[in-house]
Amino acid sequence: MESKPIAEIAETRLMRTPRIFQNQPLLEGNTVQLDENGSRHLSKVLRMEEGAPVILFNGTGGEYHGQITEIDKKWVKVSLDFFNEVDRVSPVHLHLGQVLGKGDHMDYALQKAVELGVSEITPLLSQRCEVKLSSQRMERKMEQWRHLLISACEQCGMNIVPTLNPPMTLLRWAETVAAERKWILHTEDLPTNPFSAEAPQSLCFAVGPEGGFNADEVEHAKDFGFDCITLGPRIWRTETAPAVLLSLIQLTWGDFLV
Repeated sequence: MESKPIAEIAETRLMRTPRIFQNQPLLEGNTVQLDENGSRHLSKVLRMEEGAPVILFNGTGGEYHGQITEIDKKWVKVSLDFFNEVDRVSPVHLHLGQVLGKGDHMDYALQKAVELGVSEITPLLSQRCEVKLSSQRMERKMEQWRHLLISACEQCGMNIVPTLNPPMTLLRWAETVAAERKWILHTEDLPTNPFSAEAPQSLCFAVGPEGGFNADEVEHAKDFGFDCITLGPRIWRTETAPAVLLSLIQLTWGDFLV
């Protein structure tokens, strides 16, 4: 009987096998003990048993398919049967500059951005940003967002965790960010179609707060090569905008098949 290619087996397993991020070296043929979070999720949340299939990844590229060999009250061991080099990253390097939103708006925006193939994220501060956090609270938020990005990768199949940059002002970000194409979303301009050009290798875009960017911020971004875009007559919420833009980018230049 002819055996299936590893890539085909891996894609079949992806839909029904739990994926767990592990911040440790992984090697085909080895047996690894999962960290506390991973062990608890498999044993207590999913209530998995020995012999159950598991996919592990550590963010350095690819994923390891294996099975549970031992379960204890505090740890789980997994044997790594084979390596699949797929990363499922977007063909366009996508950098989201997202102004901080209130409540869980930022969490939603980041989670959906990962599912839609974002490569890099920078939390932004702007003149109309209503979120004011102390350095200590910001660090706690950053740690929360790192875990959120990992969880989103576990769910959607990404094996490269998007880079989460330190927060900075929109003005500073506009001056320093590098990309082949740069956009700033601004609802006061007339709608334009930014997708008529050829596909870029890299693209960054800035999404503002609920009140939008002010005129000085927009002009400053334009001075550093940003194009001002508006895609329609309606105003999007700050957590909706990145999901819409990333979907359109993936449909036009990315990996959405039509």
